[in-house]
Amino acid sequence: METFDTLKPQDSVSVTIWGPENSRLYQSTNTGYTSIEEAVRIAIANAGLIVNPEDCVYEVSNDATLVSHKYRFNAHGKLVLIA
Repeated sequence: METFDTLKPQDSVSVTIWGPENSRLYQSTNTGYTSIEEAVRIAIANAGLIVNPEDCVYEVSNDATLVSHKYRFNAHGKLVLIA
């Protein structure tokens, strides 16, 4: 049974980083991810943003399955599902 956090390396995954005041800061589409957290952390590294990751919302879409969810980092640095 697969969970919402499961990705296959061949899946095309889009990550959009939304900043404070709902402004889109970065968007990327790539393959090769095995988890949502991996996709988000790589997007953060590639974006080169000077924003606290806890202040952002991360929208992750699996283009292969058409499933999309939003995530945030909690105060402990763990990525959690919000929508």
